[in-house]
Amino acid sequence: MITVHGTGLMEGIQVATKDFGGFTPEELADRALDKIISVGDSSHPLVRDQAIAFREHIRVVLVHYMKEAVRFDRVTLAYRLREAGHPELIKLLDE
Repeated sequence: MITVHGTGLMEGIQVATKDFGGFTPEELADRALDKIISVGDSSHPLVRDQAIAFREHIRVVLVHYMKEAVRFDRVTLAYRLREAGHPELIKLLDE
């Protein structure tokens, strides 16, 4: 991951790249959680433990719905390929 620090519009921008495909729902959930929930090292231990548990619960929910979004998008793509007369391409969606 490449991190760029600066001022103004560029401040805090992070760029992540990956070879040979896109990010998994798990990887995207972790990136989203870094923006949504921050747990401070100096927090009271009980508060920190509760925040970490909440973060993990939210991660499970995010991953579930991201996988659902991928699945439903593939259903839509399969329909569109079939309607466009290319049903042989549908098998590529399962790879």
